[in-house]
Amino acid sequence: MSPLARRILAINLPAFLVLVGAWFYLDQYRAGLVEARQEALAKEAHLVAGALGEAALAGPIERLRLDPSLAAYILRRAVLTTGARTRLFDPEGRLMLDSRRLPTAERQVERRDLPPPGDLMDPLGLLSVAWDRAMNLIPRRGDYPVYRETHGGTVRDWPDIALAAQGFEVSQVWRTSGGRLVIGVAVPVRALKRVLGAIVLTVDTYEIDDAVRREQAATLAVFGVAALITLMLSLFLSRSIIRPIQRLSRAADRVRAEGGGHDAIPDMKARRDEIGDLSVSLRAMTEAINGRVGAIEAFAADVAHELKNPLTSLRSAVETLERTDKPEARKELTRIVLEDVQRLNRLISEISDASRIDAEMGRIEREFVDLGQMVLALREILQSTWTNVRIETDVQSGVDLRVMGAEHRLGQVLRNLVDNAVSFSPENGRVMIRVAAEGDQVLLAVEDEGPGVPEEARLKIFERFYSERPAGEAFGTHSGLGLNICRQIVEAHGGSISVENVKDVGSHGLLMGIRGARFTVRLPRGGGKQK
Repeated sequence: MSPLARRILAINLPAFLVLVGAWFYLDQYRAGLVEARQEALAKEAHLVAGALGEAALAGPIERLRLDPSLAAYILRRAVLTTGARTRLFDPEGRLMLDSRRLPTAERQVERRDLPPPGDLMDPLGLLSVAWDRAMNLIPRRGDYPVYRETHGGTVRDWPDIALAAQGFEVSQVWRTSGGRLVIGVAVPVRALKRVLGAIVLTVDTYEIDDAVRREQAATLAVFGVAALITLMLSLFLSRSIIRPIQRLSRAADRVRAEGGGHDAIPDMKARRDEIGDLSVSLRAMTEAINGRVGAIEAFAADVAHELKNPLTSLRSAVETLERTDKPEARKELTRIVLEDVQRLNRLISEISDASRIDAEMGRIEREFVDLGQMVLALREILQSTWTNVRIETDVQSGVDLRVMGAEHRLGQVLRNLVDNAVSFSPENGRVMIRVAAEGDQVLLAVEDEGPGVPEEARLKIFERFYSERPAGEAFGTHSGLGLNICRQIVEAHGGSISVENVKDVGSHGLLMGIRGARFTVRLPRGGGKQK
């Protein structure tokens, strides 16, 4: 049994262990039955004593006494009604009559069959005897004196009941050597305000014990059924939980050791529970990891390809530099070497930045960033960096333009977009930065006055190392990672980035030409409506 199955069983056990306490708690039920039987026996003793005081008298008033023959008749009738052993004592405490020794006791005799001598009892009989002995060993409530049977003794053999001969009513409960209880009640027999004797009724608790044990057996049966049901339900619950988890665990180990896609993880979404959710999450995680691994491999291949070009140029220039003695050629080769080194340095820096962004965005602490305020704060810095163009801003007022994110990364997106716009803008051209709210999104748009983006390049422009540069720009000035970094940052913020051409439409709706490109960033609003 697995540790989780043992825990499930241990959690379910206390629920039905309460039944065990209820089983032992039946002893209080026994005590209540004993008390009720004691009260009933006292009433029966009063009835018998009253009958003796009315119908079993003999002698003159001065020497009034109980007639044994009349009393015997009454005792026989009383035993038939009460079923209790009845004894009559005279005022001196001598035993006059005992219901077990009456000459002609026309009463029913309780019969209990005993096994023949020397014969073995059947299994059920042995089980019954063992059950009785076990039940007698269970401690019972109350501290009772030991019952001692006397033959021909006096009422004074029981000190408490001896008070009945003096006119007091006394009750007592004893314990036999076998563990059974005996209930006794002694009441005085009165006539004409004189105590003529004492009547003592005793009865064992066989019927009470039998009733209690039947209840204990029924409780034990319920306990057994509850234990069996709990065990079966626990096993079913553990199997329905543990087996799917083990399947998922083994599948995850196989993916780790041998590789594989999300199809290697069992699809349990049909369960519609937490394990099904775990299966879906593991499949999604596996797919994401495989996608990340594939992206890393592709990124490594792209990096190797991009680094190979300047390295090849650098190697060729260095080899040529060693073979030439012309000052003009050596000067030109030296310039090429410096440009290739600068290009390598720029590539390595931007590659390092691009590789850190994805991991950094997963753990960076985010806060509310007001894009309008950020654009206004960076405008002067951007204008001082690019003096050959005018940088203008158009920030919508009266609305909340806050988003949840990392301000320095969002500022990097703005700088990369402005850098790209400036590189395509003509001398003394204009770059417009707009910020506005649209539904549950905040829009950041950067618009230039360049030639626009070719239609075939719109889907490729955000890919790594793709570069669509204006004519006349020196080769290697841009690495092709700027817009890809922008897309990484924007998507990590839950947004999107797109590009479109700004069309110049005439008064009749005819396309007159392209007057620039517009990059639009859409981010979810994080601050709610402004109050």
